[in-house]
Amino acid sequence: MMMAIAPAGERMKVSVKSFPRGEVDKSVDLQKGATVLDLLKKLDMRPDNWIASRDDRAIPDDSELKDGDFIRLLSVVSGG
Repeated sequence: MMMAIAPAGERMKVSVKSFPRGEVDKSVDLQKGATVLDLLKKLDMRPDNWIASRDDRAIPDDSELKDGDFIRLLSVVSGG
């Protein structure tokens, strides 16, 4: 699902924290209409290595973020 990006002057702030090690714990400035994927790109994080959650629920990469959101990024661990 492709979201329309707002005009360049319209910005929002999203708080983000990564788990379990907390490498990321900051507020990020994004264009209104940005998605989880846009957030991960801005943080230079690979989307296949993280699961995003909002309000303790996993959300897909194409979810539109809202001003003031608190997003938790959970590290995906695999191996044998």
